[in-house]
This record gives sequence, structure tokens and C-alpha cells, in this order.
Amino acid sequence: MNDGKNKVKVKIYGEEYTIKSELPVNYMKRLAEYVNTKMQELSQVTGSISKTRIAVLTAINLSNEIYNLKREVKKLNIKLEEKSKKTGDAK
Repeated sequence: MNDGKNKVKVKIYGEEYTIKSELPVNYMKRLAEYVNTKMQELSQVTGSISKTRIAVLTAINLSNEIYNLKREVKKLNIKLEEKSKKTGDAK
């Protein structure tokens, strides 16, 4: 029975995980690769600390990326609204 979810095995920081989601398989693989890359980069900078600490620090760094991107999108939306209002006023 298919529950509409895709399933994929990925390797992140030396551990294998099975991900089940409605997301496309290739997208889930790209997400896992991104997380793996970020964890590898962080481990090179921090040296030998536990996998748990690497995972938590990676989560904090990724959260920072998301927060900054959301803030940038908000700024761009405000600029777009302002331009739209100016264009609307000119008509």
C-alpha cells in the first residue's frame, strides 16, 4: 500500500538515515547532501568534538541562514511594495 510518501536512504556525517516524505526523492537527497556538507565544514573548523555537538552547531548555523534569508525576503518584499505603490501612484 502506497501512502503517497517517498522513501530514500541518505548518509549524513557517516550515519545512514531513511527519510520518508511527500517531498521528491532528489530534493530530499539534495537536502541531506547540504546538511552533510555543512556538518563536514563545521567539523573541520571545530576539530574533534562529538557528533551530537556538530549536529547542534550545524542546526544553529542553518537556523541562522534561514533567519537571514527570511529577513532579506521581507526587506525585498517591502521594497517591491514601495515600488508597486509608486508605480500605481504614477498612473
